[in-house]
Amino acid sequence: MADLEEEKMDGKTYFAAMDLGTNSNRLLIVDDKGEPVYRDVRHVALGEKLAENHCFCPQAMERAICSFMDFSEMMKLYNVKKYRAIATAACRMSSNTKDFVHDVKQASGIDIDVISEFEEARLTLLGAKLNAPHDKKYLLVYDLGGGSTEVTLATNSDNPEILATVSVPLGARNSSEMFNLFEYNETRALALEEKVLHYLKPFLQKIQAFDYLDNAALIATSSMPLRLVSWIKQHPKYDKFAADGVTVSLDVVDETISKILTLDLKGRSESPYIGPNRAPIFVAACIIFRTIYRALGQKYMTASLKSAQEAIVAELAA
Repeated sequence: MADLEEEKMDGKTYFAAMDLGTNSNRLLIVDDKGEPVYRDVRHVALGEKLAENHCFCPQAMERAICSFMDFSEMMKLYNVKKYRAIATAACRMSSNTKDFVHDVKQASGIDIDVISEFEEARLTLLGAKLNAPHDKKYLLVYDLGGGSTEVTLATNSDNPEILATVSVPLGARNSSEMFNLFEYNETRALALEEKVLHYLKPFLQKIQAFDYLDNAALIATSSMPLRLVSWIKQHPKYDKFAADGVTVSLDVVDETISKILTLDLKGRSESPYIGPNRAPIFVAACIIFRTIYRALGQKYMTASLKSAQEAIVAELAA
């Protein structure tokens, strides 16, 4: 606590970004040079039973509200002057989002911005671009969330132009519930794959107009690719910082996912790369992730911790 108070009194300006998804709520605080000084992530499972009930359950709302209360206190310690808190697929889908946003404001003082699919794609692109190579003409940015999955084709330039984007309304959590994929089942996995491809088809048709196949870098954000890279590189445990910016062959990713799908819930829970919170939704995540990167026809993937939050704090500072 003393260190945090010292930071508060140092005269710097701090900026904060919060990103509330279907599974997690994330906080990033940076200084006036854009350097991260504090990160936090809370597993709130806001989308629990959302696929079934079409609204947030009280327990999930309470978990998310508590996370915002904690984040608010941390921002006070750093004397944050500007922040932006975004919410994505789960809040776009739920029928009681308005009540939830109101309750967050009342409890924490934080205003939540429920952003559109396009704004989510734009922010994710700007953050992921920080891990992009300079030798490719295009970027394919791939963000697998808990309630939706976004894929974007953009120019690899200083001010990237979005050429095509799609938001597939299937993510790790809602697909696990909708297709009962808490354990691997070939029939249900194929049904999920077919549904993903159904939503992806118009996007795939649109990007055929561009020579992207051998001229694009695939940047995959969210914890899924970071966990896979930690597994592939045999880090002692899941290490999102060590995995950030690492490029791996998708053939190796394919082999790793095949191994994961042989594990039962207990095996996934005990894995240092998956853990008990992700274990129930990791089978569906693997199916979605593999289906889309295969459809995109790329050979390599770069895992990126940098995503929408980095874009938000950069825009606040600017």
